[in-house]
Amino acid sequence: MEKGPRVVVSAVIGKEEKLLLIKEILEDGNEYWIFPGGGVKFGESLEDAIKREIKEELGMDIEIRKLIGFKEAIHTKHNYHTIIFFFLANPLGELSINEKKILEARYFNLEEIEKLNLVDSARWAFEKVRSQIR
Repeated sequence: MEKGPRVVVSAVIGKEEKLLLIKEILEDGNEYWIFPGGGVKFGESLEDAIKREIKEELGMDIEIRKLIGFKEAIHTKHNYHTIIFFFLANPLGELSINEKKILEARYFNLEEIEKLNLVDSARWAFEKVRSQIR
């Protein structure tokens, strides 16, 4: 059976000119900062998927502001191919990490984010929204 790309959603959550990032160990075995999110289930809309994923991972609801865009991430060496839909969102409540794979979650200002070890797709999303956050 041929394997296809996975559809993923991710939320760029802004609060007081800061963005929420999570740290995970990814397929290559290294730690990276990424925007939270996860896979879309069959029959689930992109917006429902991102709301569910954020609630499951971080214990909070979000208000979606808009679709930022999508980015393809292909790393065949690590058997990884996703199409990631990024949404700009506002937090509704406080976060509490509910997922073991998340090493850390916190809000960073724009200058701090520039210095973080971000995956390529997170760097792309950050560049797309940085002018809208200020």
